[in-house]
Amino acid sequence: MRVWKKIAAAKWEDSWLERLRFLGEERIVVTTFPGRKTVCIEAYGLSEKESRVLRKEFGGQVRKIRQHALAKPVARAPIRVRAKLLVVASEREREECARQFPKRQIVLLPAGMAFGTGEHATTSTCLRFLADVAGEMSQPWDLLDLGTGSGLLAIASKKLGARWVDAFDFDPACVRIAKENALANRVRIVVKKADVTAWKPARRWQVVTANLYSEVLIRAAPTIA
Repeated sequence: MRVWKKIAAAKWEDSWLERLRFLGEERIVVTTFPGRKTVCIEAYGLSEKESRVLRKEFGGQVRKIRQHALAKPVARAPIRVRAKLLVVASEREREECARQFPKRQIVLLPAGMAFGTGEHATTSTCLRFLADVAGEMSQPWDLLDLGTGSGLLAIASKKLGARWVDAFDFDPACVRIAKENALANRVRIVVKKADVTAWKPARRWQVVTANLYSEVLIRAAPTIA
């Protein structure tokens, strides 16, 4: 059995848990150290391919240990947003939901290495916000998604009727994955690498989503407004 290990800043613990959620929560262990600002993040029961991907995307170390029985990862259930949107994790679920809910928009978000699966409280709140705002718009509207992560909010806004969507993220891996997810959902969004704390917008958008950490939001608030 292979185990991946990485030391990370304690303040980013939630972000790492979200990024690694595709492995299954029961395979992730976080160890804290009293008086230290770092945590040890470990992922157990990895295949050779999973190990390679984690090393490539996030660095860290991989080691082999004696095999033990592990619980089978629990599949993610479709996420329902109001009565307008469904977020699914596989092509099979997309086909099933399309038959069962023909009037709802569906976003396919395969398990990937980026923040924003739709299950986290802030992400699900933003999805509900988007569903409500989209229903209130009487004119064509554009959206900007700051800290796009997996691209979920950007893709969802396009499904909900946005005319044009721009999305930024500071992490190159997130930019790549957001583009892949947009392609999988057959929508066109513009995804770029940018630092929201240094970015100078050249235009305005009717709707802006910024699912970011509080300290980043505080620094960027004047620009976002």
